[in-house]
Amino acid sequence: MMKRMVSYLAVGLLALGLGGCNRENPDSREIRIGCFPNVTHVQGLVARNMSRHGQGWFERYLPGYTFQWHTFNAGPTAMEALFGKTADVTYVGPSPALNAYAVAGGREIRLLAGAVNGGAALLTAPDSDIQKPADFKGRSIATPQLGNTQDVSCRAWLQKNGLTCTLEGAGDCRVAPTPNAMQLQLMKQGDIDACWTVEPWVTRLELMAGARVLVQEPQVVTTVLAARTGWLKHHSREAALLTRAHRELTQWIKEHPAEAKKHITDELTELTQAPMDPEIVERAWERLTLTTEIDLPGLEQFVKDAQAAGLLDRVPPLQGLIYTPDTQE
Repeated sequence: MMKRMVSYLAVGLLALGLGGCNRENPDSREIRIGCFPNVTHVQGLVARNMSRHGQGWFERYLPGYTFQWHTFNAGPTAMEALFGKTADVTYVGPSPALNAYAVAGGREIRLLAGAVNGGAALLTAPDSDIQKPADFKGRSIATPQLGNTQDVSCRAWLQKNGLTCTLEGAGDCRVAPTPNAMQLQLMKQGDIDACWTVEPWVTRLELMAGARVLVQEPQVVTTVLAARTGWLKHHSREAALLTRAHRELTQWIKEHPAEAKKHITDELTELTQAPMDPEIVERAWERLTLTTEIDLPGLEQFVKDAQAAGLLDRVPPLQGLIYTPDTQE
């Protein structure tokens, strides 16, 4: 299982090796930044929508720079983009960032800031008789992608409750990596019994499939802002200004939630190519806690949980994961 869990990173490390062919350009005035079509990527969605409408927030702090936005559906893919030097900065969940940090031996990735806590949940199908962990025996649980934050949280939670799970279904239950956009239909069809996912998909499953929330962890780290060290080495000034922009955007969002929700609804509609119901964003908002602080104890708990579940091996000291310009190579 350990080998399977980190196998997605083998592709990333291959990209890292191949990425060496793409030389860093210290004079580049283009910043390639990523986010997911999730409400838990609030700051990324708002900034991206502002840029699309000619009101760029990050651009105010970095005049003369252009921002190329990338869309990722889950964390492992975002880490591959950083390893392959096709992205410089990205909003991402903590588990893929920790996996990347571990597999790269403490190199290649740093965290610039926190972004969002909460907004994830384990839901069961409306006609399910699942009430407690033991009821998951013989059942199937969907997660967004193998190795993403919710996938790791799900496997760790099952393990804590005495259940084993495998991709092949040979354990007590089966965890099935499933793109967020497919989870609703699969639950309606009865192909999955439960789902561990993030907003707006949690609320979408509640409203459109009648799913019931069984577990949610409102204070757990859900999203951080990460960057690759190769970019940071040549762009420490830009990183500082970008981090400041992120912090001040977070405060603006807290002070202007109605405007922020409009930006999010519009951007999710654009990214998913399907109308996003403002009610879904409204309800999803209640589960989020916006922050810019990096929750080191929370990250350490993620490591312990993943290791206890057999999903992660050794991890370098986490203090090295936090970006401090004066100590970078």
